Amino acid sequence: MVILMEALGVALTAGWLHHLLQNSPGLFTKILFGLYLFEYLFLRLCATVRWHKQARRYEGIELQFKKGMIPASYLMALTSGVGFFTGSSFLLGPAVILIGVVAHVNVILLYLHFKDKNPTPINYFSGNKFLNALR
Repeated sequence: MVILMEALGVALTAGWLHHLLQNSPGLFTKILFGLYLFEYLFLRLCATVRWHKQARRYEGIELQFKKGMIPASYLMALTSGVGFFTGSSFLLGPAVILIGVVAHVNVILLYLHFKDKNPTPINYFSGNKFLNALR
C-alpha cells in the first residue's frame, strides 16, 4: 500500500508541477514546492542507498529510513492530490513542515551513522546476534 501511495504521490506531484509551470505561481509557492520536492528526494535517497553493505537489506538505519517513507508517501499523495485536482497549494506549507520533521530525523541518523566508528555488527544487540556468540 505504501508503494502504491508513493507512486500515486509522485504521479500527482508531476501533474501538479506541470500545472504550476503553466500558471506561473508566486515566489512563496515556488519556494515551498521546491522544498517539498527536495525533502521527498532526500527521503527517497536515504531509503534507497545501502548504508550497511555487510548487513542484510533494511537492517539498522536502513529500516528507519524505510519506515520514514510511510508518512512521507501518504502526505505526498494527499498534498499533491489536493494540489493537482483543486489547483490550491494550501496544504503545501503543512506538508513541508511534517515531511521536514522526518527529513530532520534522517539527518540526525546520518550524522550518528558517520560519527560511529564502533566495529560491532549492525543490530548486534537488538537483533540478538550476541546470543549466537555466546553459544
